[in-house]
Amino acid sequence: MRIGSLFSGAGGLDMAVEAVFGGEVIWQSEMDKAASKVLAYRFPCAPNLGDITAIDWATVEPVDVLCLGFPCQDVSAAGKRAGIKDGTRSGLWAYAADAIAVLRPPIVVIENVRGLLSATAHRTVELTDATLGNGQPFAVLRAAGAVLGDLADLGYDAQWATIAAGDVGAPHRRERVFIVATDTGYRDDAQRSWAQGREEGQWTSVGSVTRRTSDQLVDLLPTPTTQDGANNGGPSQFERNTLPLNAEVMLLPTPSPSDGVGGGPNNPNNRVAQGHHVQLLDMGMASVATWGKYEPAIHRWEQLTRRAPWPTEPNKNGNPRLAAAFSEWMMGWPEGWVTDPDIGISRNDQLRIVGNGVCPQQAEAALRYLLTVAEVAA
Repeated sequence: MRIGSLFSGAGGLDMAVEAVFGGEVIWQSEMDKAASKVLAYRFPCAPNLGDITAIDWATVEPVDVLCLGFPCQDVSAAGKRAGIKDGTRSGLWAYAADAIAVLRPPIVVIENVRGLLSATAHRTVELTDATLGNGQPFAVLRAAGAVLGDLADLGYDAQWATIAAGDVGAPHRRERVFIVATDTGYRDDAQRSWAQGREEGQWTSVGSVTRRTSDQLVDLLPTPTTQDGANNGGPSQFERNTLPLNAEVMLLPTPSPSDGVGGGPNNPNNRVAQGHHVQLLDMGMASVATWGKYEPAIHRWEQLTRRAPWPTEPNKNGNPRLAAAFSEWMMGWPEGWVTDPDIGISRNDQLRIVGNGVCPQQAEAALRYLLTVAEVAA
């Protein structure tokens, strides 16, 4: 299958769509310079079409699956909640709808933050503004309703679900809304293709989607965000009910001279460290002594991915700071996906890209579930 990608970021959603549909991304659209470097390195055969507002879709190669995670800044609970409207970043959804209208992909995959369900959309959905919501002085159409309504207007039947990264084993919650829409004109063919692929063993159901393990079994770390590269967690952050990831990491053991010589409280030859320091070198062992209450969550994700990297690294002054490789691991991305030095982007850009990214395992589970639901609905 040919896959097209809009608002591609570092390709987290693209990875999941390729895994589920067994296809290949043939083009992407991303403006961020650092993220574009990652895409060029990881998807060398897929041209980057650049600014979505300047693309002539009539000249773009058609695709079988179009995936996108349009900007969430104006629908996220962490933002100003301006909603989907002209002039906002989240309002760029309108350009994605234009792409769908011209390309007519049989399948559309959309990802966004959970705030999509509660943020507003500024649309005239009745004959006059005065009758909208029985005369309420504010927008009452939800952002998710606007997206689903636009898809319906374009002739697409959509299924959606909210799934957390913690539901598939990640050590953080990160709830996201996923939408799978099928062109009603192609729906029967699309569903037959999905059913045939499942029978041939290309795709399997993911039972963990229905298990709500995030809150019930383990303590979860904060999800990586774009703010993790801004500072090391000042006093004001420690006063909040929920600390950012970089502040949580600062609660873990800090580097000491014994880290360079293999010492630690259990090493009788290291008098400096005895009884005073849990060695940072032990962090990767994911033991209760080093990870504290997060040990079960860390260990669970290690079993599903790979050994956790050290969560901190020294800055230029030798003080600990959040390691981008740790955030990358938390998101379930392959080792070095954004942190490979050959890509040539800064640590702050790495952390920002990770914070804006998609957990592929989470997206993959959501898509498999929604495709099964769509098959039953059809």
